[in-house]
Amino acid sequence: MPPLLLTAVLIADWVPARWFSSDPASLELVKGSAVNCLLVERADWSKEFLAAAAARNVRVLAVIRGNEDAGPARSLPFDGYVLEGVDLPMGDRPVIRLPLRRAIRFGDSDPILGTSQGVWPGIEVEHGGPKEAGPTGSAWIHTNNGFLRFVRSMAARPFWMGVTPPEEPLAVSRYLQAVADAGAAGARWIVAIDGAFQKRLLARDRASMADWKRLLAHVSFYEENRQWRQWEPKSRLALIQDTASGGLVTGNLLDMLSVLNTPVRAARAVTASVLKDAAVTVTLDPRGYTAEQKALIARFVSGGGKVVAGPEGWRMPVPGGDRFQFDRNEYRQLEAIWPELHNAISRKNFGARLFNVSGAVSHLLGEPGGRVVLQLVNYTDYPLEAVTAFVEGRYRKAVLLTPDGAPRALTVFEAPDGTGIEIDRMGVCGAVVLE
Repeated sequence: MPPLLLTAVLIADWVPARWFSSDPASLELVKGSAVNCLLVERADWSKEFLAAAAARNVRVLAVIRGNEDAGPARSLPFDGYVLEGVDLPMGDRPVIRLPLRRAIRFGDSDPILGTSQGVWPGIEVEHGGPKEAGPTGSAWIHTNNGFLRFVRSMAARPFWMGVTPPEEPLAVSRYLQAVADAGAAGARWIVAIDGAFQKRLLARDRASMADWKRLLAHVSFYEENRQWRQWEPKSRLALIQDTASGGLVTGNLLDMLSVLNTPVRAARAVTASVLKDAAVTVTLDPRGYTAEQKALIARFVSGGGKVVAGPEGWRMPVPGGDRFQFDRNEYRQLEAIWPELHNAISRKNFGARLFNVSGAVSHLLGEPGGRVVLQLVNYTDYPLEAVTAFVEGRYRKAVLLTPDGAPRALTVFEAPDGTGIEIDRMGVCGAVVLE
């Protein structure tokens, strides 16, 4: 294998965490875990720490935020650099960029893509209301889900989500949600914990050590099942979107569909393969399509397919400047397409229909050859209970995998929509594998 290709393969396996100590003894906290790559701020750069990490085969990356960091970093034996919000020449060591979303270089050959810009995952009872979970009510979910699904349609490379937690201390469940929010969408969250949690860990506080162990177990869950990142979204609903039509925006149609637990395939362009298995296609910038693409859509419609494009002359709003979320006026513009889209998808099964999943988001992926996985992320402070799912197709076996326990066989039954399954109880995240 050529050296550069070998390096790229190894980099693709890096599982990152933001580190908070220069003490070599702190490396015990990641011993035996999936985390094998630590991002270190300048205040904690240390030759002794780097030597200890190398002896444990843990990669250490210097976080570079400006020219003042670049020179000192080059003089130390780091395994590479993380450029956060800057773009500087750093030599021949691996470089991972965490820019604002609008500056992500999808066309470059970087082995890992990423961003530091995102929302902290969680839930609030109503949009604009208190950020608390409730056992009932209409939930507004804060998630990077739609953005990460769009990223996956743009580039089949590892992606690091660099969003950091709020300053106030958080319950461990909030960190588990951050792991799952990225992991279920095929990305990696750069593990980062609040300052109070850091201090308790370094003091080896027993309760904090137990929370840390749970956090690492959730990271390991997605690494142990990383083959799912190669499986394709499975849905008869396709959404055509690019960077110019809202793909980089949190709160776009991908997020709205995800919160409704409607399976959707994100695609960056109209192609025959995208339209092949679709029943409904959402086109967000049809005026920019080529004659060939317009012909493909015409054939799709003549074959019974439904196209959703919004009112005459409608365009997806795109926030200006560095914003990655809609303001109130832009949300009103977005809502103009919703009646047409809701009418097209209401009470239909585009791959899976789920019930009793308020406060959760699902992902349906298919493996070439027949198996499917239905991933679930629960953003509430309560376990999901008595969940029912109807998955298109006939399956003989269903197994629930979670980070918290052994695999559990589920009863499957025939249903009008295909195969029915029931989940009695699940914590922050899990996945049902059907075959």
